[in-house]
Amino acid sequence: MEAMKKIKIFLYLFALIPSYFACTEEPVGQQPIDRIAPDPISDVKVKNTPGGAILTYKLPQDEDLLYVKAVYSLKDDGVMNESRASLYTDTLKVEGFGDTKERQVKIIAVDRSKNESVGVDVSITPLEAPVTSIGETVDLVADFGGVHAYWENPSRAEISVVILKQDDNDEYVPIETFYSTVIQGDGACRGMDTIPSAFGIYIQDRWENRSETKYFTLTPIYETEFDRLKFKAILLPGDQPSTYGWIMEHMWDGIVGDQGFSSPGGTGIWPHSVTIDFGLTGQISRVRLFQRTGFIFAEGNPKKFEVYGCQTLDQTGDWNNWAKLMDCTSVKPSGLPFGQYNDEDRNVAINGEDFVCSPSNPKVRYIRIKVTQTWAGGDNFQISELKVYGDNR
Repeated sequence: MEAMKKIKIFLYLFALIPSYFACTEEPVGQQPIDRIAPDPISDVKVKNTPGGAILTYKLPQDEDLLYVKAVYSLKDDGVMNESRASLYTDTLKVEGFGDTKERQVKIIAVDRSKNESVGVDVSITPLEAPVTSIGETVDLVADFGGVHAYWENPSRAEISVVILKQDDNDEYVPIETFYSTVIQGDGACRGMDTIPSAFGIYIQDRWENRSETKYFTLTPIYETEFDRLKFKAILLPGDQPSTYGWIMEHMWDGIVGDQGFSSPGGTGIWPHSVTIDFGLTGQISRVRLFQRTGFIFAEGNPKKFEVYGCQTLDQTGDWNNWAKLMDCTSVKPSGLPFGQYNDEDRNVAINGEDFVCSPSNPKVRYIRIKVTQTWAGGDNFQISELKVYGDNR
């Protein structure tokens, strides 16, 4: 009976514990709400930038300040946009303007109760928008199997490059769009017949600002893919063999991924080269290399390489009997540091990177690829897949 009484007392005291801590804990979660607006920001300074402005200011001293916002209209349509900056910074960026008109921006301080201060109006005059300056550099030229666009984007703005083609109804319709942030940009649209056609091209940003459309009449140059089923591996003196089953034939088996050809490492020999017989003679327009997708812009993926060609094979491997066709450098679109990449980089690695040949180069049957630098700087290289295009008529 005595034991039972002690148990009841213990359970009673245990039940009181949550009540004790509930009375002594600091409040958490939503803080008390008030209706007192914060003081406005002050001492605003404006630095106009391409397509926008950078605003610096002095924050109010309110203890419950949450953020500062800017409200403005990008166009003359009355649609309002908003940019925000936290209480830990005194700088706010507004962007997306497509012209250089003077614009009004209202800056408002907001506290944790969602109270808003009196707005402070400032005037900005954006500098020329990136779409406009980039649009002035854009060019479109005839290329093998289609057309090739070129543009300059020194600020690495996020842009779309839209290529148009005139259809049977005399209307210009989009046929290709490139999303890019590279400084020296280019992109090709292929698969076209060799007849004169009307094209257009313009630049657009994520706020739907557009450059002026430029128009061209161009005639695509004949191009076809060389038949990979006719390719053969050749091992000349000085060339490197395959290693661990990563044989040369994997470079033209139609499979792109984390496999292909690999030269051996640790041989003490560099650079490395391989030789391929096309099984026919033709003029090369471009070579497309596909990276190991598990290590894009890394490991043994080639960064710099040279392509040589000849019509009659010299079994000695003497480089003096080979004509240099191309000096190639793989370019990582994002420009991010080694080991980092974005979706644009991944798309290039998966879809292949084109290296364009001069139309003045001779016809060849054999090519020799000499890799002089890999993305990891090692002493062996890998190629997942290789495609060759040109005129083999």
